[in-house]
Amino acid sequence: MREHYRLVLSQSRRMLGVTEDAEDVTQAVFVKTWKAWDGFEGNEAQRRAWLLRITRNATVDAARKRTLRRMAPLDVMLEERTAEVLSSPDFEGDAILARLHAAISTLPPKQRWVFQARYFDDRPYADLASETGTSEGALKASYHHAKKKIEVILQKEAESWFH
Repeated sequence: MREHYRLVLSQSRRMLGVTEDAEDVTQAVFVKTWKAWDGFEGNEAQRRAWLLRITRNATVDAARKRTLRRMAPLDVMLEERTAEVLSSPDFEGDAILARLHAAISTLPPKQRWVFQARYFDDRPYADLASETGTSEGALKASYHHAKKKIEVILQKEAESWFH
C-alpha cells in the first residue's frame, strides 16, 4: 500500500477533482485488493496494471455517482467546477488551466479517464488497454471524442469572453 498509495490517490484525484472523494476511492481500492495482493501471480508490471484497473473502475463508479447527484446546466457546472479547481490546495495553475480542468470534468467518466491519462501523463494506449481491458482502437476513439468535446466547450467559453 505504501508503495502504490500516491499513484492510486493521484489517479483518483485527477479524475474526481476533490481530494476527499479521491481519498475515499483510494481507501476502497486498497480494501478491495488487500486479500488478493499476496496471492496475485504475475510480475510487478502486471500487478500495477491490475491495481490501476481497479482504481479506474472505482473512480469511474464514484464519478458516475457524483454526476447523478449534480445535474445542472453546463455553464453553471463549469462555473462551479472552475471555482472548485481554483480553490483546491492541490491546484497550481491559472484561471485558464482551471477552465480546462472544469471542461474535462464534464466528460463522461470513461472519456475523462482516457483523456487525462493521455493528455497529462502521456501514457501509451497499450498500457491503458491492459489496465482497462479495452482495445487500443476504442481508447483512441474515446480520446478523440473527449478532445473534440473539450475543444467545443473551450471555444464557447472563448466566444463568451468577447461578447
